[in-house]
Amino acid sequence: MPAGNVFDRNTGFATGQKQVLGFSLATAIDEHAYAAPGSKIFYVDPNNAQAVDWGNLGEDPTVPLATVAAAVVLCRDHRGDTIYVAPNDNWQHAPKARPLPVAETLVIPATKGGIRIVGCATNPLGCSWRPAAINSNCITVRAIDVVIEGFAFYPATLTGCTGIYAEWTGLLLNTGDNLTVRNCYFDTTLNYGIRMDFSYYTQIYSNYFDANSVAAILSTNVIGNCDFNVIHDNTFRDCALAISYPNVDDCMIYNNRIMGAHGGTNNFINLTGGLGNLVADNYFSCTVAEYDTTCTAGAGDYWLFNHCINGSPVANPT
Repeated sequence: MPAGNVFDRNTGFATGQKQVLGFSLATAIDEHAYAAPGSKIFYVDPNNAQAVDWGNLGEDPTVPLATVAAAVVLCRDHRGDTIYVAPNDNWQHAPKARPLPVAETLVIPATKGGIRIVGCATNPLGCSWRPAAINSNCITVRAIDVVIEGFAFYPATLTGCTGIYAEWTGLLLNTGDNLTVRNCYFDTTLNYGIRMDFSYYTQIYSNYFDANSVAAILSTNVIGNCDFNVIHDNTFRDCALAISYPNVDDCMIYNNRIMGAHGGTNNFINLTGGLGNLVADNYFSCTVAEYDTTCTAGAGDYWLFNHCINGSPVANPT
């Protein structure tokens, strides 16, 4: 028999109830079976009237946390913890039955490495995320081994924003190394889809970049280059720059689909100043003659079996 002064962890919260499109006990996931031993799962749902951060352990799907930031605080470094974010229908053509997006300018600190943040919609357009202010990032990653998947980064009327920024600050080992971004949508209202500075071993795949006004994927090279990255199976539509990766080394860029201005300068793949990158089996909406303008190879790169609208180039773009 438990001691009389040991209370249930959710004492004082309202009784769990059936919900539509959100979390219920039926959607609870046994963390001990589906993730690392001893790992935890935290639930976030800003559309749940019972959602609360203060005093909430976040592990009961019927009484979720209100913010992803609160869930990140609860996560432990490299313990396999996962944050599940409930769907919303903040998308422009939706009925707005669950209208609240994730509206946060989230920073993942170096002390929260190895966590996973997952949007639980059937596709990323069903889990919108916008930053809290103009000229800000939806997510800034300063930890290693972080996975982000299943979100539509959609700032709507907020200007000057970035979806994800992986940042190496040089302070207290703050580094965005080993980041994985998959199955996300980066909306036309973003300046940047993904920006990175000195982020090694990043994996970016199965994402859709929709007419980002400055760049879809950019290596800023402020502190250092983004080497050893893997970028594959993404779709880029009319982005000002698709993959702008000057001075990077030993990256692999393959099986991407890039549509955009045929006569642009380095607006498809730019590896100027780089070394030893592999660029293979990508599809470009330009002619073979325009390939030298829209793309630039680094020294010692290997550009193989790429495809233009009138054939396949036989040499590296210059």
